[in-house]
Amino acid sequence: MKRKKYPWYLLLFVCCFAGGQMTAHLRAEEASAPAAACLAVVIDDFGYGGQGEEELLALDIPWTAAVMPFSEKTAADAQKVRDAGKEILIHLPMESLEGKREWVGEKGIFLDMTEAEVRARVAEAYGILPDAVGVNNHMGSAVMENAERLGWIIEEVADRGGFFLDSVTTAQTQGRETAQKAGVVCLERDVFLDSTQQKEVVCQNIRKAAEIAKSRGSAIAIGHVGPEGGTMTAAALAEMIPVLEAEGVRFVFLSQLAQEIG
Repeated sequence: MKRKKYPWYLLLFVCCFAGGQMTAHLRAEEASAPAAACLAVVIDDFGYGGQGEEELLALDIPWTAAVMPFSEKTAADAQKVRDAGKEILIHLPMESLEGKREWVGEKGIFLDMTEAEVRARVAEAYGILPDAVGVNNHMGSAVMENAERLGWIIEEVADRGGFFLDSVTTAQTQGRETAQKAGVVCLERDVFLDSTQQKEVVCQNIRKAAEIAKSRGSAIAIGHVGPEGGTMTAAALAEMIPVLEAEGVRFVFLSQLAQEIG
């Protein structure tokens, strides 16, 4: 029996059709694949030489150090951060709804300050930390609820091309709305990492942040040097980093998330 012969152009059509179907299938798989899970870790309270600094700075991942601008070891800690290849955020002290005024420090942002005083204080902070990529609030629940004073701060951040990280110390924060009016990117904290006693609790908090990043594409976790976290947070991160990276979580600088949004 003779095999039926097909015209060459018909065979070419079949091959092209099959190739197109395969390409479409591959593209559909790519489209349905989860977005990269980016996790930005921010460590607050540099500027006091707090415990855990050396261990955290030795971690071989990108992360962001929030440095207190008016503390006795601000300059020394900021240089350690730079030498370690991390980025700097101004950890601006602000008045809170609870706690004593002195806890914020003499050079905090307070509700009884004038507009000129607030703007001058932010400018002074940038003068001390000129390479800062942005600002986040230290304490500050009272200021974060006051759109007028927060607006003065964020406008100063805008003038310097920075972004704002809202640590979300109050549910009534005006951060996002105020930043939008000023045309400034506002990021928000998703998880606090710290536990003073149990590394397992910190690991659980890191895992929580990673799961948010997996489901949403990105997440922000805040820890601290000093007694609130320090060496415990460093040990937990050292344990969890290889685990999460094997799962596809990518550690990034906070500025990378700001650039994606901006």
